[in-house]
Amino acid sequence: MKLNVVEILKNLPKTNCKECGEPTCMAFAARLAKKDIELKACPPLFTSEYAAQREALENLLMGAVA
Repeated sequence: MKLNVVEILKNLPKTNCKECGEPTCMAFAARLAKKDIELKACPPLFTSEYAAQREALENLLMGAVA
């Protein structure tokens, strides 16, 4: 399965906080889909508030092919 930017974005915090170094969560999702950045670059995902989204993204990323 190829990574879909929209599916990734659905599970991101969508705060556009820029903590990952990207200007928006959409930009982060695009880089994540291309495997140019790692999930751990998004600090908000590693808070208890977004634990379910992080788990969904980890599962999505594990099922992806290059």
